[in-house]
Amino acid sequence: MPQVSNTFETYDAVGNRETLADRIYMITPEETPFLSMIGKTDLEGVHPEWQTDSLATPDTSNNQPEGNDWSFQTVSPTTRVGNYCQISDKRIVISNTQEVVSKAGRKSEMAREIAKKGQELKTDMEVILLSNQASSAGSGDAASNRTLGGFRAWLASNDSLGAGGASGGFNSSTGLVDAATNGTQRALTKALLDTTIQATYISGGNPTTLLLSPYAKTVFSTFMSDANVAQQRFAAKGSGQTTIVAAADMYLSDFGTLTVVPDRQMARAGATIARNAFLVDPSMVQLGTLRDIAKRDPAETGDAKKKVLNVEYSLVVKNEAAHGVVADIFGMTASS
Repeated sequence: MPQVSNTFETYDAVGNRETLADRIYMITPEETPFLSMIGKTDLEGVHPEWQTDSLATPDTSNNQPEGNDWSFQTVSPTTRVGNYCQISDKRIVISNTQEVVSKAGRKSEMAREIAKKGQELKTDMEVILLSNQASSAGSGDAASNRTLGGFRAWLASNDSLGAGGASGGFNSSTGLVDAATNGTQRALTKALLDTTIQATYISGGNPTTLLLSPYAKTVFSTFMSDANVAQQRFAAKGSGQTTIVAAADMYLSDFGTLTVVPDRQMARAGATIARNAFLVDPSMVQLGTLRDIAKRDPAETGDAKKKVLNVEYSLVVKNEAAHGVVADIFGMTASS
């Protein structure tokens, strides 16, 4: 029907109150599975170091004669490895006027930003710790900061690589952790996973967690259709709803059970992190903190309040052979 002539509408009115909700709705993908599963240790310097060792390969010819006059084997020293501490921060500056005006959804702009930036700092740490970042001692100037060697960079003993890929790992000549060289990406398969689990087991590792990007987790769930995997069945009750089983959260391999954990931060950080499927033994890796996350109060310079959240931390990989990685997989989509 046509509108009655001279109808006064909201489009014509002056003075209608706005209807801004007194709440802020934010999607907060704040989970940090890797940070949550690994332990934590206090550091006393910017260059934490530790020692690793391993047993000799079993000797199948260890058969000695009676009355043997021994010749002694060489004693192998421990291996000294280390990492560097990295400083990460989030900076906030709010005008004094904005802090005191009436606002919808929050009483204090500064308090809201501190809470938000704190979560953002944790997610930054999650992806940096998992990354293929090489370590660096820095040079003491703004052009070269200290950087920690990420988890992917450390893993060299049990790393399944795509074509053209090369291991990184701790470099005893330089005392630094070298980044791995990416290979050609390929699909995550049960065969690749099983081979890497086996290699890790032979090395002496006992990983308990498989950490994946969300897309890779969906690929993992398709392993249920493999001919060598026991099928799951649930009884459908006639009086109620039933469940369609389309996902798997545990993997009973020949060498132990793995909890399968998707990490959304791997996808949010992009393909450089998501291209890896990590086998993790949480007892053999720690977050090292020289200075834990804290709020700093810079001097005021102007009509504004300033706050800084920062942390100085490193990754302590007690023995990289305890872990494994299926690298160079499609971690974002079926082709990336």
